[in-house]
Amino acid sequence: MSIAVRRLTHPISENVLALAVSDEQLPFVGVVSDIIQSSLGYPKESQWVIYSGETPAGFFLLDEAYQVTLGTTLENATGLRAFFIDSRFQGRGLAKMCLKLLVKEFNAWLGTEYNDLYLTVNCKNKAAYQLYLAVGFIDTKELYLGGQAGPQHIMCFKSKTADEMGL
Repeated sequence: MSIAVRRLTHPISENVLALAVSDEQLPFVGVVSDIIQSSLGYPKESQWVIYSGETPAGFFLLDEAYQVTLGTTLENATGLRAFFIDSRFQGRGLAKMCLKLLVKEFNAWLGTEYNDLYLTVNCKNKAAYQLYLAVGFIDTKELYLGGQAGPQHIMCFKSKTADEMGL
């Protein structure tokens, strides 16, 4: 199974707009059309599509103003936001494959050098938390309290870790 990650292009295809998570995951992620619409007003946010072969299978945002989004003093921080795999593609290892690719390549995709990748994950979302740990993210032991679905762990992947891990 091959995956690819490409920046969202306009006009947005119906296949991308059809991406969705299960009803149980909806409070943690949201609706892709809403995510895209709200991010278009922020020039420091870029939209990315995950493909399985040539079929859209997931989505995420890269936020180059993540310290502002979180309301922290983080430096050289890029935020991974709204990361999800479509419910029809879950259980195939795509999330892990994509995250391994993402932590290795996001600086090149954005033209940045050695930014660290941060994300928040809801404290109730144990499966996602374990996945992020398995890929090399660390729990900063801080919580983000601004999430609509409750408190979230703040996690970080140190860019230099990708080199050390041989990714």
